[in-house]
Amino acid sequence: MRKLLRFLGVILIAGALVLIFWQDIRAYFTDQVNDKIISAYEQDETPQVSHIEKWITKTEPEKLKLQKNMLGYLKIPAADINEPLLKGPASQTNLRNGVTLVEQGEKLTEQNVAIAGHRVEGAGIRFNYLDRAKKGDHIIIVTRDGQKVYQIYDIFNVNPSEVEVLDEHPGKPKELTLITCESYNPNTLLFDKRMIVKARMIKGSSSNR
Repeated sequence: MRKLLRFLGVILIAGALVLIFWQDIRAYFTDQVNDKIISAYEQDETPQVSHIEKWITKTEPEKLKLQKNMLGYLKIPAADINEPLLKGPASQTNLRNGVTLVEQGEKLTEQNVAIAGHRVEGAGIRFNYLDRAKKGDHIIIVTRDGQKVYQIYDIFNVNPSEVEVLDEHPGKPKELTLITCESYNPNTLLFDKRMIVKARMIKGSSSNR
């Protein structure tokens, strides 16, 4: 009987620890899965992700079709962000597996490249730490054709209906517009705002992807 009680006690303690550190566990495994996806992209291979990794991270890397759907990866060193970058549109499958161009058919050569990412996936996942980025920090997009480096020049919030932040401005410097949810409202269970990070290209390749 004592052995059974001890065993149950250990199980309860272990369960409590998992609950307490669940977000950290998810962040750790998501980093591992991201590394595998990015490495597979660079090596032109299929990512080898275990069932337990997929269950913990809620990702579906087998649906990514790297050759067809992955453009590269996006890094913001100052915010500890390193995420697979997927072609648009910003579908739920894409948002579960990385960050994504907003519009279908959008290209990295456009004047204003819009990229969306979730903040509801847990600590350190997708754009959850985007608010750590500051003006002057760099955003790096790495593709098979090279890399593009952007410098953040503005950070602000907008209403969900204010989609003009996605507009193209021909003739102006090329830039990124990063978009994520902001200001969670527990009464409506929705996010009232969108966080916008604007960055201008300071170094780029001639990719036409």
